[in-house]
Amino acid sequence: RDFRVAGIFLGLGLLLDTIPFLQITLGPLVTVLGILFLVQTFRLRFVCDSSAFSLQDSSSQESGENIIVGGENRWAYDAFVNFDFFPKGWIDQPQGPILVYFKETQTSSDKWNDGPGAKANSEEALAEGAVPGQVHFFPAICDSKQLQAEWQRRGCNKL
Repeated sequence: RDFRVAGIFLGLGLLLDTIPFLQITLGPLVTVLGILFLVQTFRLRFVCDSSAFSLQDSSSQESGENIIVGGENRWAYDAFVNFDFFPKGWIDQPQGPILVYFKETQTSSDKWNDGPGAKANSEEALAEGAVPGQVHFFPAICDSKQLQAEWQRRGCNKL
């Protein structure tokens, strides 16, 4: 578990909550995101076993259903076609990245263009070297360096 993203958003939100006008617009939004990230950091576990990466509820230790595209929140390593951490280069910085991204081909291809997948699988993106697949983003509420090392050790593809 890594509480840096929650801490950054909570700290920034509390700071914005003291600035006139921002305290009724941007401040509460950033604070609520910080609270959400804090709750999710306690609630979720990122598990790398011998054959797959899964997102599990820490109370039940089950991966559950993906709320966006359906199916289990478990993806075989050999289905990964790309992964990264955003902003780029922040994985080696003290604050760490904000987002983790991966793209996989295990999800049914009729779901690949849902959400951000439409742009990631566009003709333009594919012409620039992207590989088709289902896009996943999640806040970096885990040890991102450890996750990167696990994905590399298990042979996950990276463009």
